[in-house]
Amino acid sequence: MNILEVEAVTKSFGGLRAIDDLSLTVRSGQCFGIIGANGAGKTTLLNLITGYASPNTGSIRFDGHVVTGLPPYELCRRGMGRSFQIVQPFAEMTVIDNVMTGALYSRNGRGRSLAQARTVCEQALELVGLTEQANDLAGSLTIGRQKKLELARVLATEPKLMLLDEVMGGLTRGEIEDCIATLERIKDTGATIVMIEHHVHVITRLCDHVFVLDFGRALFEGTPADVIAHPEVIQAYLGKPQETQS
Repeated sequence: MNILEVEAVTKSFGGLRAIDDLSLTVRSGQCFGIIGANGAGKTTLLNLITGYASPNTGSIRFDGHVVTGLPPYELCRRGMGRSFQIVQPFAEMTVIDNVMTGALYSRNGRGRSLAQARTVCEQALELVGLTEQANDLAGSLTIGRQKKLELARVLATEPKLMLLDEVMGGLTRGEIEDCIATLERIKDTGATIVMIEHHVHVITRLCDHVFVLDFGRALFEGTPADVIAHPEVIQAYLGKPQETQS
């Protein structure tokens, strides 16, 4: 079953066409990676899918329903959970209270008691490896742990689809490895994930399918092995070699 279908979507900002007649499909249970050079339109695409921006043309279907233009809170209640590249936890609240905000304002939150929400949060914290920090203030966490807190808050919404925007951004090599292991545990639960990532080696390790963006258009998609070997993808990332003059 297809959980997400983006069809012929276009988004312009003044004279700049950030997304240009773009289509993609994500299947349930898939880990779907989106890569592209800086300025390719990756975050703009994620904003369109998650309701933080509306397309000029085209449509977006989620879980079998057209959701084009719906606001982020409505998409969250329908089962779409998103993390952000720049984390913004409630710094003066504890870790578990931060995650509670996800559990209470999710698609199942309205009929959930505080005790039930806390159970969901404890499970999310265990999955990301933050159980021991549950009662720490969120503002006291390292960036690596704040990224994990962001993942836990998304998990607490019990999403049908997780959309992750550069989870590895700003992390050290050791923190990246730790975060990869965390995402592997999340994958093992059967979660459906769409992830934007600047680190190509992270995408190739985690994703089943990779979609390459180039100036708002689809450049190529396929398995990680096919993508990293494709000459146009290599050129988009590294540039076209200069011709030698005789």
